[in-house]
Amino acid sequence: MVQHESLDNRQFAWMMQLGQRELAAHKEEINALNVFPVPDGDTGTNMTLSFTAGLEQMSQLSPDARLDQLTAALSAGLLMGARGNSGVILSQLCRGFQAAFGHEDLVDAKLFAKALSVGVHTAYKAVSRPVEGTILTVAREAAQAAESAAKRADATLGDVLLAAYRQAQVALSRTPDQLPVLRQAGVVDSGGQGYVHLLNGFLQAFELGQDAVASGSVTASPVAPVTPSALFVAEESHGQGEFGFCTEMIIRVKTTDVDGIEQRVRGTMEVLGDSLLVVAVEDPASTGTLVKVHVHTEHPGQALEAGLSFGELTRIKIDNMTEQWQGLRTGSTAPDARKEESAGDKDARCGLIAVVAGDGLAEVFRGLSVDVVIACQGSMNPSTEEIVQAYKAVSAEHVIVLPNHPNVIMAAQQAARLSGDRLTVVPTKSIGAGLGAALAFSASRSVKENEQAMREAGERIRSGAVTVASRDAEMDGKTIVKGAYIGVIDSVIGVVDPTRQGALQAVIDRLCSSGAEICTVFCARHEDAHEADLAARMAQSKYPAVEFEIQYGGQPVYDFILAAE
Repeated sequence: MVQHESLDNRQFAWMMQLGQRELAAHKEEINALNVFPVPDGDTGTNMTLSFTAGLEQMSQLSPDARLDQLTAALSAGLLMGARGNSGVILSQLCRGFQAAFGHEDLVDAKLFAKALSVGVHTAYKAVSRPVEGTILTVAREAAQAAESAAKRADATLGDVLLAAYRQAQVALSRTPDQLPVLRQAGVVDSGGQGYVHLLNGFLQAFELGQDAVASGSVTASPVAPVTPSALFVAEESHGQGEFGFCTEMIIRVKTTDVDGIEQRVRGTMEVLGDSLLVVAVEDPASTGTLVKVHVHTEHPGQALEAGLSFGELTRIKIDNMTEQWQGLRTGSTAPDARKEESAGDKDARCGLIAVVAGDGLAEVFRGLSVDVVIACQGSMNPSTEEIVQAYKAVSAEHVIVLPNHPNVIMAAQQAARLSGDRLTVVPTKSIGAGLGAALAFSASRSVKENEQAMREAGERIRSGAVTVASRDAEMDGKTIVKGAYIGVIDSVIGVVDPTRQGALQAVIDRLCSSGAEICTVFCARHEDAHEADLAARMAQSKYPAVEFEIQYGGQPVYDFILAAE
């Protein structure tokens, strides 16, 4: 182990590159650690692509970029490039570098350990219901070990990282004891495994020595630069008020104390209203700070006065929510709104976007008043940036997004935080739930009315799917052999059958026996429609009141996706 007393900008860049290399090298191994024995494991892909986005953002800087510029670029790239829940959590863990390092040019063992702990704290805050036995646990125990190692007087950066890496391995090995679903599947947590590989890559930067660091450079394909406005991330939950004035502004402050000014502005604004969002980032155009403020208040003038007390105001926006709400409730609109509607302008309505994998399914959603369909390639999840760009393309005051998969929800929520109060997530976890929610959507309703109706509609849908098992497993009380067909019903493996026809027939039976009126079967390929039609006709004799529909979905991974209501 080469002993380093401190970490500089070039060493940090090299360390991040080696971390990305380790993630990429073990991507498929991480993907294979899927709880369900189906070939849609994507944690390794998500973590690799997310971290690569951070590295690409760093590559836009000059070779002599300061350490604080590198950490800011890494955070920005990871934020916008985060894919899947694991990618979002990873982006929050890596924000610890920027928050802890500040404007230091050199980082010692203690400060590096602190950065790991700050990242863990940030990640836990980002998850609404943290679960132990996941990447959060692995990262937390690694950070605690790093902090303990850093307390030694002679501790080096290598010592701190080695302690973190070793404890991360121990914590990972214990994840099956903390999460029964992991123990049942016989795997460790995939996100935790990815974090272990990332730490191993970091550690290699110290093991390889100064010569390797000197020859190392950050090389990645270029990406579009992230603008300062895209860096505003809410650090606290943020609701939407129905009355008063939605007041937004950006304050240009002549200070480099980002955390300090953020706390002072938040303390001043929180007494003026609710649904408060205050986020500060460094202003790349000056030596100051940009502070984004969003607040629902009865006195917007007071909010602007408060903002002026800190610095220059820009991008001021004030909307009368009381007037908007009363107009929606009574069916009337203000004169300006009537003029806009008569002119065919869509800015006052509610928009809708949906995340979909499969060209057939994408066409179905486009036919259900969906403004933008985010089409996934294979099982790849969309990034935060892709969701942000999608809602920006919708000319509506408020936009609702349907993730349609559990692993897309956190990226969608991160995009919503970036939007202020413009984007709302209805957390649909399946294509069936998304279809039900989309059918309940009305562009003329308020976002709150739509959100309630769509949540209720999505929850009424029962979902099913049929695919082939990718490995042997013991799951949900069933013995699964690689190559057998499994039927997933409402996220639980309910059927194991040696034939695809048998599995499909059993899934249809489970869905229809609960009193369904309509059962739709989406086929991955056009030629599978005959098999689906045969299963539907056999079920029709048993459930004559059920109406069956067979459609082409084109979805990856699953031969059939079913939705029943």
